[in-house]
Parts: sequence; C-alpha cells; structure tokens
Amino acid sequence: MTEEIHLTRSQYLLSAIAVAAAYVVTGKLGISLSVAHGVITPVWAPTGIALAALLVFGRSMWPAVAAAAFLTNVTSGASPYVAAGIAVGNTLEAVAGATLLRRARFRIDLGRVRDVLLLVGLGAGVSTLVSATNGVGVLALAGVNRGSIGSEWLLWWFGDAAGVLLVTPLLLLIFVNRRTRPTRLRLLEALVLTATLSVACGVVFLGGAWRYPYLIVPLLLWATLGFRQLGATAGSFLVGLIATWGTVVGTVPIDVSSGAGRVEVTQTLVAALAIGMLVVGATLEEGDAAKREAEHTAARLSEAQALTHIGSWESDLSTGSVTWSDELYRIFWIPKATELSARRFLERVHPEDRPRLKEAGRRAFRDQRPFSVEYRIIPPAGGQRIVHTRGRVVDDGSGSPARLVGTAQDVTEQRQAEILRADILSIVSHELRTPLAAILNFAMTLSQKGDELGRETAAHMIGQVGKQARRIDRLLGDLLEIDRLRHGFVAPAREPTDVLELVSQVAYGNRGDHAISVEGEPTRANLDAPKIGRIIDNLVSNAVKHTPRGTPITVRLQREGADLLIAVDDDGPGIPEEYKTSVFELFDRGDKATSDESGTGIGLALVARLSALHGGYAWVEDTAAGGASVRVLLPECVLSEPREPVLTTVGA
Repeated sequence: MTEEIHLTRSQYLLSAIAVAAAYVVTGKLGISLSVAHGVITPVWAPTGIALAALLVFGRSMWPAVAAAAFLTNVTSGASPYVAAGIAVGNTLEAVAGATLLRRARFRIDLGRVRDVLLLVGLGAGVSTLVSATNGVGVLALAGVNRGSIGSEWLLWWFGDAAGVLLVTPLLLLIFVNRRTRPTRLRLLEALVLTATLSVACGVVFLGGAWRYPYLIVPLLLWATLGFRQLGATAGSFLVGLIATWGTVVGTVPIDVSSGAGRVEVTQTLVAALAIGMLVVGATLEEGDAAKREAEHTAARLSEAQALTHIGSWESDLSTGSVTWSDELYRIFWIPKATELSARRFLERVHPEDRPRLKEAGRRAFRDQRPFSVEYRIIPPAGGQRIVHTRGRVVDDGSGSPARLVGTAQDVTEQRQAEILRADILSIVSHELRTPLAAILNFAMTLSQKGDELGRETAAHMIGQVGKQARRIDRLLGDLLEIDRLRHGFVAPAREPTDVLELVSQVAYGNRGDHAISVEGEPTRANLDAPKIGRIIDNLVSNAVKHTPRGTPITVRLQREGADLLIAVDDDGPGIPEEYKTSVFELFDRGDKATSDESGTGIGLALVARLSALHGGYAWVEDTAAGGASVRVLLPECVLSEPREPVLTTVGA
C-alpha cells in the first residue's frame, strides 16, 4: 500500500492538529528527560510521528510538522531563530524520508522483508542525516553547543533513528488495521499478551532482573507469530518504552558514564530486537501471502477446470499413489474422500472401453510417448458420459519412467453437438429435398405448359407450391427456434390470451382429411400466444402426420386450478412405451426412425422446450382407443374463471 489517503479540507485540518499535538507532546517529553542535552535527546518520538504522518496523509502534511517542530523547540529554551532553523531540518527530514520510501515503492503494511529493510535504511538511516546535520549546524552557528559537534551529531541522529524504528512502524500498522474488527477471543489474547509482556519488562528493566532479558524474547515471538507485524511493532514499542524508562531511572545498570549513552545502548539493543521481530513478521506475512496466492491460483484453476470440464491427474509409478484434481472427482462421480485406485477408476469406465484404455496406458509406458484416448464412463445414476484423456510419462532424469501425468475432459456436450450438427445436415438435406423437388417440378410445369393446363389443374399446382413452401418454412422456423432456445436467447413475452380462440385458430389451420374437434371452456391465461400457438400447431400437425386419414383428432383445453392443460388425442397407432420419453428429444422420431414416413424429430422437441420456457412440461399417455394423447401442462397462468364448455369441429 503506497497510496496516500485523500482528505477533505476539514479532515486535513483535524489531522494536521492531531499530528502537531502528538509531535509537541512527545517532543516536550523527550526534551524533559534527564538524559537530554538541551534540545538534543536520545528519546525523540516526533521523528517517527512525522514520517508516519507524511506516509499516510501525504507530503502536504509538512506544515503541521514544521509548526509543531518550531513550537516544541521554542518552548524548550531555544530562541525563535534557532527553533525556526531546527524546524526546517525536522521538516526536511520527514519530507526526504517519505519521498525516498515512496519512490522505492515502500508499502506501509510492512508485509515484505524488503519494506522493513527500506524503513531501516532510508527512513531511519538516511533521512535522519538531514535533521541531525541541520540541527547541529544551527546550534553551532548560534553558539549554543554543549559538547563536541561529533558527539552531539551522533546523539541527535540516534534519537531520530530510534524514533523511526520504534514509533513509525506502530503508527503505520495501527492505520493499516484501523478497520479490523477482532473477535473477542483475539482481544482476550491481546490483553493477556500485553499484560504478560508488561509484567516481564517491568521485572527485567525496573525490578532488578536485568540479567534475564531473554525472558522477553518468547513473548515477542508470541506477539509476532500471533498478530504478525502489528504484534511485532506493538510488542517492540512496549519493550522499548519500559527499557528506556528503566535506563533513565537507573534500574538498568549499563556501564556507560553518561545517561544519554546508557539510553543509546538500551535503545540500540531494543531497535535491533525490533528489526529482528519485524523481519520475522514480514517473513510470515510473505509466507501467508504466498499461501493465499497459491490457494487463489488453485481456486482459479479449479474454477477453470469446472468451466471446461477438464480435470488433471498424476500417478507416481514408484509408489502407485494417484492424485486427482477436484474437477476430476466430479467428472467421474467419485466422492473426494474416496481412496483412489485403478480398480475404483475402472469401475466407472464402460466395460467395452476398459481394454482399449488399459492398452493406451501400457503403450504410453512402454514407448514413453504421449497418449490420447476417448472412452465412456457410467455415472451412478445411469446413462453415460464421454471422457477424453491425454497423458504422458515423466522420467526421473535418468531416462527411467517416474510419473504419469495428464488431463481428462468431459466432452459429452461437444460430441452431442457434433452429432447434432450431423443430424441437422442429414435431416435438412432429406426434408428439404422433397418439397424443393415438388416446388421445382410444379414451377417448371406451370412455366412450360401453363397455357395448356386447365384452370383447376393450375390452381391445384399453385396450391401444392404454397403447401410445400409452407413445409419448408415450418422446418426452417422450427430449426431456428430450437437453436435460439438451446442458446437461451428466448424469453416468454406473456400477455392475457384467449386460449380457446387460439386453439381453434391453430386447429382450423391444420384442417384437411381429418376431423379435428376442440373441447374446452373459454379461458384467459397469461401466456406468450405465438409460442403457445406453435406448441398447439406442432401437436396437431404431428397427430395429423402419424394417423390414418379420416381418423378423428381432439384438442382438449382443461383448467386445473391456476394450471392449464392442453392435450391432443388421436386414435392412431399410438407411441410404444419405450419411446414415450425419447420422442421429445431432438431428431428422435420414435418407432418411425427406420421407416420412410415423413418427419424430422423436431416438432415434439420444440414442444418440450417451449413448454419448459413457460415453466411447464410435456408427456405422452395412451388414449382409450390405443392412440396417443400428447399433453402439455402450463402452470400458474390461468386468469379467468371457467365458463360453459364448448365443443367445435374445425375439419372433416
């Protein structure tokens, strides 16, 4: 995360006041310590606050830093000119640090070891040179130095660097985690850890147990392992705070003559410990990020495999162990917890295809060449699916086979689509040839001998041309409608419809050598009238086509509550039991498939799909006379109350 947050004017003002206040309070506290040399102190948290503020809010926050730096120094005994000069260095230090880190693509979440090293090198090591050099120079020019310039410069630089190392990471991570809502258990763990670490630090740095500082390390590791970078920075800050306090009050007996020197030693040790914890935390964060990325990649791969119905597999030839991807389990209908084996896999393969599959594997192992084989599998619910497997042998580097790896893809839909295309070509070429030949013959006859033909003969030929043209139009219309339904391009445009009138009109259009009667009551229903008309048209034309001339056909319209039943009954030969389901499949002609009887196998398939489009379904029953009763149920569509039944005959 390197982006600055965008503030409104009021938000900027409030943030600037908060930054300046924190700067002044911590600055006054550092200068007031007994180890301070005037305005030079080894404990200088404001540098860490200023750098964090510019990294979070942007470098436009520099006026707040400049004002706070001036106010802190001018109220601590420095003259206005000296305070102003020091403030310039403090401000440039923060701006330089933020600029260097931003250009180095520093991320304020410290989630990478690289970010920790950047903060240590550029933030604590380089940018602090600006303030130390400027500050000592200003004091030298003003003649207010209390010691050697070198020692004063080192003390100034060290105080700023320690502030960056202990304060900046804590503030940055508090900001990064500001929206995190920990669970009660996590809060309890954090409170217990804080209390335990505080007690341990108190015992070590304030209670005289300074010989046992290693007691703190396990607690810092707990903080880092449990809470990652936030735990590492908060724990290190707490240790640094109590350790510095103990050093200042003298309970940590470091063998250095000056108090400032003792604080420098303590904070150096704490800073080294903090850097170590930050590196550990960053390493863990990088590991977590890599794990999340691997899981995300695996999820995307699983998604891609699910979308394409491709699974991957691997077989270790030395151990016999087999590994499958999630999609492969789904393809073969095998529960994921099942222990894989060749026997378990072959149980799913169609018995006729097992020898061919085994031979392909043996040949690949023998020749060490890639193989490709297609076979059928049998799902637990019955039926069959088609799977295409590709694989290859991977050697162990010395030429000996070590692993067999490959993929398996469910290609059932692809093969069905190929069959569908072949069927379409076959049906269309066959069904179009007859009407086109008739149209061509009649047209040529009318063109060549039109004057010689009688009016009645010519009219008959013209009628036949129209009839055959309508037949072609019906075929092409059905094919286009089937294709649109198959691709999901069709949605019902429902509107109140007088269904009895619609049925009568369609039945009248199919009149011929059959007596077609319509039974039912006037009914209004919320339907897509053209599509329901197509259902009725296909049902009636199917009955006309497959029943002898003169055989009665009845179209029944029946209310069943809010549902509507449309049935077309005939007294023809009926549909055998084994074909009553398959006749609704595309290009399936039932027991007429091997006969010369005209038919495409499209009509009833279209009926089934248009019924499903309305939320309904179609099925076949036998009539009392042994004929077929093809029925369609359309649910929740009736709008009007039933009236007196009507019986009409529209053909004879």
